[in-house]
Amino acid sequence: MDLFTKPDLELPDYANQYLAGLIEKGRLPSTIKRYTYDLEDFFRWLRSEKNCTSLGTWSKLTTEDLMRFLSLLEQEKHYAKRTIKRIVTVINQLYRYYEKKGIITINPMKGIANTSNEIASISAEDILSKEEQRRLLFSITSYEGLTENQCKARPLLIHRNLSIVHLFLYYGLTLQELVHLKMNHIHFETNTIDVPSLSSLSRTITLELDDKKLLYNYYESIPKAVRPRYHSHDPFFIAFDFQRNTYRWVYEIEQPKRFTEIAVQKMIRQEVKRAGLRKGISGQHLRNTFAIELLMKGESIETLQKMLGLKSSSTLQRYVTFLNQQQTVDKEKG
Repeated sequence: MDLFTKPDLELPDYANQYLAGLIEKGRLPSTIKRYTYDLEDFFRWLRSEKNCTSLGTWSKLTTEDLMRFLSLLEQEKHYAKRTIKRIVTVINQLYRYYEKKGIITINPMKGIANTSNEIASISAEDILSKEEQRRLLFSITSYEGLTENQCKARPLLIHRNLSIVHLFLYYGLTLQELVHLKMNHIHFETNTIDVPSLSSLSRTITLELDDKKLLYNYYESIPKAVRPRYHSHDPFFIAFDFQRNTYRWVYEIEQPKRFTEIAVQKMIRQEVKRAGLRKGISGQHLRNTFAIELLMKGESIETLQKMLGLKSSSTLQRYVTFLNQQQTVDKEKG
């Protein structure tokens, strides 16, 4: 299950109060049901993004925060534009509900005037420059700014964290695809990975030799007692226990503990912060960078579509538009 299909979420009280108000107004049960599903999508993302769904956290979201959520729906979930517009309407009404009550004073949804056009565009802020990439990769291998306990764990985490960033940055995996990799998807003997996908097309990628070595070094660095079993259904990327200074094992299912979406996002935020980079950089930024750099090297849209496992090339138009805009700016500067 991915970020948007996990059943273990109860809507916060303020969202349920909003839905209760709609019931009092006589909205159809089918409408309430659809709104509930849309809000569950939204609050799962909020819990993953901010680790909290409280009224205080929700009320402090910015337009940029909400655009990241909508972009995720289109780029990773491939929601239709009409579906995204409906979700925009639901979230906007939730903000307006509490705006009218005087509980909040700012509605960040007002900054999303034309959802389709906004989501279809990216800017330089959505990708990493060469210098930002260099600083991030260097920081992952460094011990600067770490506590004594963190330094003890660092040798075990360097290869794992680097492997994750490389798969985002050099192979264009999504967060969902990455955390669902299992040992039977990894083929060190052929330098390939079978990438499963719940929302895109599954595909096989071929690793550069250095990246194969990097992933293998991560695998070998895991103590044998808790190491994922080769050719098994054990997760490839697993969680770390800082108190015991080893990787985690779930005895109930006799498997290593999978590294979750939330944990991966937290790891990237921490590495970004240590590297002294701007806030907000995520796995999606790394995937965007992968796509842009391939197009800059002359790869076709069709090739990029296959490499990203996309069912349609329509979502790639944002990258072409961005490159065209950059070329226009460069000409004007020249």
